[in-house]
Amino acid sequence: MTLCPQAVNNSYCPFYVLPFCEVNNYTVSSTQEPWFSVGIRYPTPDGNPAAAAQRLGCLVHDVRFLTCSWQVGSEAPGDVQYRLFLQDLGTYQLEECPQYGVDARGTHVRCQFTNVSRLGGHVQVLVNGSSPSTRVPCSELTVEPGEIERLSLPKISGTCNQSYSTMEWKVFSYFHHRFRYELEIQKGSDPPYTEQLLQNSYVLPNPGTYVARLRAGKFFRTVWSEWSAPQRFDCDSGDDLHFRDWLTTALILLGALLTVGLGVVLCGRYSLLQKLFPPIPHMKDPISDNLQSSKLVCRGSCWGGGCGRVLTGLWRGCRQVLPGL
Repeated sequence: MTLCPQAVNNSYCPFYVLPFCEVNNYTVSSTQEPWFSVGIRYPTPDGNPAAAAQRLGCLVHDVRFLTCSWQVGSEAPGDVQYRLFLQDLGTYQLEECPQYGVDARGTHVRCQFTNVSRLGGHVQVLVNGSSPSTRVPCSELTVEPGEIERLSLPKISGTCNQSYSTMEWKVFSYFHHRFRYELEIQKGSDPPYTEQLLQNSYVLPNPGTYVARLRAGKFFRTVWSEWSAPQRFDCDSGDDLHFRDWLTTALILLGALLTVGLGVVLCGRYSLLQKLFPPIPHMKDPISDNLQSSKLVCRGSCWGGGCGRVLTGLWRGCRQVLPGL
C-alpha cells in the first residue's frame, strides 16, 4: 500500500507518476467521524495480464545508448506484436522506439535509442501489446537514466621513464560528473595491489615494467563498471630511448652543418687562390697555330675532292719555313 505523499486541503492528493498499466486500488478513508471509506481501481483491467510483455528492463550504456528488452508474455497469442514508447516525465514528450530487435518469430523483444543526452531525470517506458485475436495489456517501467547507467570502460594513457610513470584516463556520462576509481597495478612478478582514487590521474614512482587496469564507479553508488583491459608499460628503457633519439637528431644536424661549412671553406680558398695566382696567359705559337689552321683547311677541303692538292701545297709551305723537313 502506498500512502498519499501530501493531501491538499483535505480534498485531493497529487501523484506525479501515475501507472498506466499496473492496476492499483486507490482508497480514501476518514480518520474521524463520520467514518467512511471509498475506492477505485485504476486503470481499468483490460485483457489477459499474462499476455503482456514480461521482465521489462532498460540499461544506459556506452555513454549515449539506451537499450530496453523484454520477453513475450507466457500466455500471449502467436501473432502478438509489441511497441515501445518512451516518455520524459519532465516534458511529457512521447517517442516511439526508432530501432527494434526481434526474436525468431519476428516479434519485437528489444529496442534501442541512440541519444540519451536529451533525457531528463525520470523517464517512463511503456510497452503496448496488440493481437488480432485478443486484447493484450501494456507493461511499464519508470526509471532514472543515471541510476540504470553502466559506465563505459576507461582507457589508460601514460608516459614514463625510469624515475616515474604518469597515468591519465577519462570517463564520460551525460548524467554523472563525479566518479571514483579503482586502479590495479602489478609490478613485475609482485602480487597486484589496488589504489582507491577520486582524481583521474596517478603518478607511480620507480615504475619499471608494470601492468595496470582500471574500473570506475559513480559517486555515492556501489555499482562499478567492468575492469578495463590490462595495459603494459615498459619504463626501464625510456631514458635510453629518448637519449638515443636525441643523439641521432643531433648527429644528423651536426653532419649537415659540417658539410655546409666545408663547402663554404673550399669555395673561399679556391676564390683566394684565383686572386693570388691568376692563370698565365697562353703564348701564341706561329708554327703550331699555322699547322692547326692548315689542318682545319684540309679537312674542310676534302669534302670537295681537293684534299690532295691542298696537302701538297701545305707540305711545300712547311719546307720553306722549316728547311729540315
